[in-house]
Order: sequence, then C-alpha cells, then structure tokens
Amino acid sequence: MRSILEYDDFRKYILDFYLEKKETQNLSWRTFAEKARIKSPTFLKLVCDGKSGLAEDTAMRVSEAMDLTSYEQDFFLLLVRFNQAKRDDMRNLVFADMMEIAKVHRVNVLGAGLYDYFANWVNAVIRELAPAIKNPSPEKIALASFPKITAESARDSLSFLIKNGFLKKRGNRYKQTSKSLSTGRISIVAPSVRSFHRQMGELALNTLDKVPVTERNFSTLTLGLTEKSYQKILKELAYFRRKIIALATNEDEVDRVYELNLQLFPLTRKLNKRKTRDAE
Repeated sequence: MRSILEYDDFRKYILDFYLEKKETQNLSWRTFAEKARIKSPTFLKLVCDGKSGLAEDTAMRVSEAMDLTSYEQDFFLLLVRFNQAKRDDMRNLVFADMMEIAKVHRVNVLGAGLYDYFANWVNAVIRELAPAIKNPSPEKIALASFPKITAESARDSLSFLIKNGFLKKRGNRYKQTSKSLSTGRISIVAPSVRSFHRQMGELALNTLDKVPVTERNFSTLTLGLTEKSYQKILKELAYFRRKIIALATNEDEVDRVYELNLQLFPLTRKLNKRKTRDAE
C-alpha cells in the first residue's frame, strides 16, 4: 500500500487500507469500526462512499485504528480537513501544512506542482512568454507582461517553472516541456484552479478599459436551456477548446500571449417550464 503522503483523498486511503487488511487479515467493516471505537458497523463504509464525513475526534480514532505513525497521523488529519474544508482559503492553509510534512520526509505530494502553478496567474503567462523572447531576462519578461509585474516576480516564477518541470532552459533560451497543460483529474488542485479562474476573470475585466477594442474580443450570450441542450453545449465547448489548442500549438513562433476564458454559468434557479432563447 502506498504511503499516506501520496494520497489526495482520505476516503481513498481508508478504503485502500480496508481492502488490503480484508485480503491479508480478513478485516470487516464491523471490526474496523470497533477498533476505531465507532458504534455503527457501517459508518466507515459510508465515509468511503462519500455519504458521511469525519469529525476531528473521529478522524483521530480512525488514524489510530490504522496504526499510523506520528507524521502519518498528522498528514491524515490534515487531509481530512483539506477534503472537508468549505472555503478555498482554509484549504490553502491546510495544504501548506501538508506540503511541510511531505517536504521534511522528502515525498512529493500528488499534484503539488500544479497546485502552486495555478495559485498565481503569473506562472501561466511566463510559461508562454519566456520561450517567445530572445535573450530573455527577468527584467525583459517583466516589462513584456500585461499587467506589468516586477522582475523579482518574473525571476521567482521562472525558478518555479524550471524546478517543477514546466519549463527547461537551454543556453539562454527557455522551452516548454509540453505544448499544452491540463489539470487532469487531480482533485487536490481544484481550489487552486478556482483561484486561477478568479484571477483571470479579474484580468479580463481589467482589459475592458485598458486594451483597445481592436486588440480584444468580448461577447456574451444569455440563453434559456434545458439540461439536454446544456450537456450538448458542454460537448461543443470541449471540442472547441481542443481545436483552439491545436491551432495554437501548430506554430512554434509567438508574438503575444493571450488568455481565452470560456464561461457558461446559471443566472437563475432551475425552472419548471422551458424558456425560450434570448441572445444578446
């Protein structure tokens, strides 16, 4: 079984522990619950199924039932807090503590690089910008960025991107290790990605007044949809994104870095009757 430090979901860890012990020691959910001093024999199964959560004291007893060592127990309790936190700011604080434990024990937390990547919009811009500049320096990269950033910020981002494998340096040039980047299905980066979306949304608003209309493109649609048409639109958007990525990665030269935001979100609660389409 993998180390607890390699997990991003406490429910998955509990389930893997149970399945391994069931195979090797004939462990049952009832016995597992009794060892954790939990009255309900099915409670831990409900937790693993996502139908119940873990309170702090219960999480402690479960960690003891799994015979976790001191730092493993600390990481497990933090993972429970991380997965159950309702606000991204709390998740970020807990994740920082998880990273500290992993760092001390020289283990890479799954998705940690992506988490930090999306935490700051500067990383995404510099990942695209640095390879496009001849004889790049943090100062030149900072001046080319919009909004303007400091040379120190550019230097820190370059260091992070190289260390985490997003960029590589050859001589005096930077090169991307891959043409495109995806969050994949790693749940641990979700709070960071939401923060990234907020930052990019704010940057988009900033360009409304500061970038000429000939250099930007904004359009909106207000639509009345059924669930069926909504799902069809999602598929079309996914196809569109793939096509845009193909167009962008087909060329090696870059003369400007752009951000394309695609947003489809509800403006009302669900209605009992169908609405007609209203486009703007």
